[in-house]
Amino acid sequence: MQLGGRIRRSRRHLGEEEWASQKTHGWVSSLSPAPHRAEHVAQLLRDHWTIENGVFRVRDVSYDEDRLHGRQIGYGLSVVRNVAINLIRGAGYLYIPDGWRDIVCRPDQGLSFLSEELIL
Repeated sequence: MQLGGRIRRSRRHLGEEEWASQKTHGWVSSLSPAPHRAEHVAQLLRDHWTIENGVFRVRDVSYDEDRLHGRQIGYGLSVVRNVAINLIRGAGYLYIPDGWRDIVCRPDQGLSFLSEELIL
């Protein structure tokens, strides 16, 4: 038996009160419906989209991964991109492109960016 439902996703720009868009989507899961309450399923869905938006969307949008044809070396490139994303976030940047622009303007820091003693 499978579990399914509908979820409404709402988006708005930071600082705005009105929703920019709202969409309702259906979903299906292999979870059994018996032991799961609605609150637990909602948290699982939020957790899924947190990962999707925090990692995969960043890689698709910021690194344009879907357009690249490096199938032979895809895993290695993916690891390097994940390290870069984590370093940029660890340095306190909210948005990856902002981190790129700032870090690129600081060539004097070189590999010190990889240490804990990073001063921005």
